[in-house]
Amino acid sequence: MMSGDGDPTKPTQRPLLKGASRFAGGAALGAVLIALPLTYGSPFNLEPMQIAKAISVILGCGVMAMIWGQALIDAVMESLGKTGL
Repeated sequence: MMSGDGDPTKPTQRPLLKGASRFAGGAALGAVLIALPLTYGSPFNLEPMQIAKAISVILGCGVMAMIWGQALIDAVMESLGKTGL
């Protein structure tokens, strides 16, 4: 999307769309963090407390990604890359 001030070299993005995309990226990262133990056979019971913890991790990652942006996602992905997963 281009800015309306006549400068075609300055791309702009609506703040709401930018925040929503950061939140979605962070929430997806949180979902991956929740899914990792499940792929290794860790038992996951559908107890309300475990569901609440999983939701809080996903929402927390989304909010942190909104605040810190791409730097948070890059740092977490780099950390995961170093573990050999």
